[in-house]
Amino acid sequence: MPVPWLFIHGAGSTSRSWSRQHRLPFASQFCDLPARPQILPTHLITSLAEWCLTQIHEPAIVVGHSMGGAIAQMMAILQPLSVKALVLVGTGPRLPVNPDLLEQLVTNPHQALQNIARWSLARQFDPNLYEANLRLLETVSADRILHELTACSLFDSRPVLGQYTGPVFLIRGAEDRMTPEVLSNEFLTVWPDMPIYTIAHSGHLVMLEQPELFNETLLTIADRIPGAEKR
Repeated sequence: MPVPWLFIHGAGSTSRSWSRQHRLPFASQFCDLPARPQILPTHLITSLAEWCLTQIHEPAIVVGHSMGGAIAQMMAILQPLSVKALVLVGTGPRLPVNPDLLEQLVTNPHQALQNIARWSLARQFDPNLYEANLRLLETVSADRILHELTACSLFDSRPVLGQYTGPVFLIRGAEDRMTPEVLSNEFLTVWPDMPIYTIAHSGHLVMLEQPELFNETLLTIADRIPGAEKR
């Protein structure tokens, strides 16, 4: 049986952020994270990691983007035997968020969503992708985005990340302004031999901005994971 791949989206998003990965030759599952407004931001990412662990029934390769990458890290820490490998996309062991953006989500949410949609892309961007990204953000309430981004701002896996000793990989956009290289490079303090794939002409939404290169990178990674045969 092929190894399952679980794809986890980021804050303020849905499984549609992986729309260009559906044709990959993997046994893929693209989850839509539940809203958890009753959970304090300090516990949200762990709570979502626990939920994601209920979605897999055998060891899986977990692909997480941004907040989804934080969730993937916590899955690997909570139940390392359930995570065959980690593929972390546009994320870091910390995910600080500009406090002005958090405030703007309260005072001027429409402008905040426009800023998030723009800052998620490379400097030279496809206007159609910007509009699609903005529409996707608008399907998620500003309150939920604020809740999730606040959770990101409080996240720090560095003290426990070394507990996971399975294969780990990082994919990032060369122009990512939401999770810049200085943050993703912090993984190297825990996993100094972690393979890093940096994709040019892409920002935070690398899997949508450069889908062909991103998918080729996933295929390369699959070849490096023992037992991760394709369908």
